Amino acid sequence: MKSKFVVGLLCWGLLFSCNTGKQQTATTDDPTKFPILKFDQPEVDLGKVTEGDTLIHRFAFKNTGNAPLVIQSASASCGCTVPVIPLKPIAPGDTSSLLVKFNSKNKVGANTKTVTVVSNTKPETTTVAFRVEVLETATH
Repeated sequence: MKSKFVVGLLCWGLLFSCNTGKQQTATTDDPTKFPILKFDQPEVDLGKVTEGDTLIHRFAFKNTGNAPLVIQSASASCGCTVPVIPLKPIAPGDTSSLLVKFNSKNKVGANTKTVTVVSNTKPETTTVAFRVEVLETATH
């Protein structure tokens, strides 16, 4: 009799602990509880520049989700491109921008560069890209 009680108690405890985990997961994975990072133009053609010029572009975005958006980091596909992220959280419905600086030195020809943004969204990464043609400097 005592062993049946112990087994029943263990089964009830396992059932209760599994149920509690499901409730926490449902709350954590609720898509309405996350920010959404929406870039106005995630891919842009920036035209032509002369070798040695520094090009600056702002990728405008909006938080279309229901929680504050926090950009944790941004990394470029090349050392010639430096992203600058906003430091403050972006409230739902608010806009901001990701600043990208491109140094065209030694980059003659067609270039496509990407920047991967890590934030508190689902999924955690978002990518933006730009194309630019770097023209060789005229020598005299």
